Amino acid sequence: MSCKESKQYQWLDFNGEKCSSCGLCIDYCPRDVLRKGDDDVPFMKYRDDCWYCDICSFVCPNKAITLKEVPYLIK
Repeated sequence: MSCKESKQYQWLDFNGEKCSSCGLCIDYCPRDVLRKGDDDVPFMKYRDDCWYCDICSFVCPNKAITLKEVPYLIK
């Protein structure tokens, strides 16, 4: 195994301008990791418990949630 290893990391991007604060993403999350923020835009309170299953972005009527994949280099 080499000293450098390429991996993919994921996170959810919440677009507050598109979000209507309907709460569907929170209701449908199978791991119960999402909460409403002070501005009513959801955020991941329990990031380590997220499966990144993409259900929240699928049920969002405004497509305000995007699952992002980020290449990350571990040295």
